[in-house]
Amino acid sequence: MDILIESTKTFEQDIERFSNQEKFNIIKRMNRYFELLSIDKNLFYKSSEQLINIKLNHNYESSIYSLKICPRLRVILTIDDDPIFGTTLITLFRVVNANDASKAYNAVAESLYQDFTIENREVEVSSR
Repeated sequence: MDILIESTKTFEQDIERFSNQEKFNIIKRMNRYFELLSIDKNLFYKSSEQLINIKLNHNYESSIYSLKICPRLRVILTIDDDPIFGTTLITLFRVVNANDASKAYNAVAESLYQDFTIENREVEVSSR
């Protein structure tokens, strides 16, 4: 399955705050994860986490994930498979400090899902 990566304007603004070397390292790490996604999806999903349980209508599941880039950085993204075209679409929404990951995750969820309910399940994001 092919992988198509898109980024939002907000992600682009976030990444511009880093030095060229930091940007290179962030992108290199993301690409390693995305390569893993094409090889072994289960292993990739063990490297990412969903910070809240989002229940969508008709038993659909949320495709928002927080990907640990390093102890202090997380990328908030969505992963959507399109079996008709044989592609996996990854959309990059934010790159944030680990302390801000939950807040950024919630903001992305609210912007994507107009009608959702959240189960009470807080996840603490550690910087380890």
